[in-house]
Amino acid sequence: MSNKTQEKQQPCKDAFIKYFAESGNAKQSAIRSGYSEKTAEQQGAYLKKRYANEIFEKQQSMLNSLTPKAIQVLSDVLSDPKCNASTKINAVNSLLDRTGHQTVQLHKDVTNEKSTEELQKELQYLLGTITEPEKLN
Repeated sequence: MSNKTQEKQQPCKDAFIKYFAESGNAKQSAIRSGYSEKTAEQQGAYLKKRYANEIFEKQQSMLNSLTPKAIQVLSDVLSDPKCNASTKINAVNSLLDRTGHQTVQLHKDVTNEKSTEELQKELQYLLGTITEPEKLN
């Protein structure tokens, strides 16, 4: 390919990468970056595969540039007295997850610690069919 052809394609390539990273729509990205509507679907599919690495890098760059704003929004949610506890917990979990910290989820099987009769009485109590479970200990 000649240098003139490469120079002419470079703006289309860069534009396609930018538009595709923003929209995820190969055909529309091809049209917006100067390709013919008649060939946009084929060109878009081809360019998407050909420039997959550059598209990924562009998307990562875009996401990285939004990180400070996202953290600020989560911080604002935590500071807002109008937000309910559930929303604040979701914000905390999002912040912790994105900073490499994870909340611990404990799942404990207690079915082996109690007899079937004890579990049935506890269930009846929780469902309100009896007033208080009898202590079997």
